[in-house]
Amino acid sequence: MEQIITVSWVLGLGIIGINLYYLSTGFIGWLIHSSLPKAANVLIGIVVFPLMAVYISAILYLMFRKDRVVTFKEATKVDPNASEHHLEEGISHSDDQEVLSLDGIPPTEDLASVPSE
Repeated sequence: MEQIITVSWVLGLGIIGINLYYLSTGFIGWLIHSSLPKAANVLIGIVVFPLMAVYISAILYLMFRKDRVVTFKEATKVDPNASEHHLEEGISHSDDQEVLSLDGIPPTEDLASVPSE
């Protein structure tokens, strides 16, 4: 699991670095070779460079923010012998106990029992 996270971070940082490199060199190359007057190039630079800074800061924010929602649930180990024993013994859940599936999520209704229109 930790190797996947490390590889994901390395690949993500590589892609972000490549994007930033080509964004900045492409824009600066365009400014240098532009046929616009120098005053127009200065104004464009004054507008675009802060936008690039906002872009970089947004990327950094998304990289280092703390997730407030749990998006990953660790797998739980289930003893297959225990479930077979319950089936063989005919043990069922009591009516007041909520039935949960193996991963702790309530089971969905079977589509075969949904009335068709």
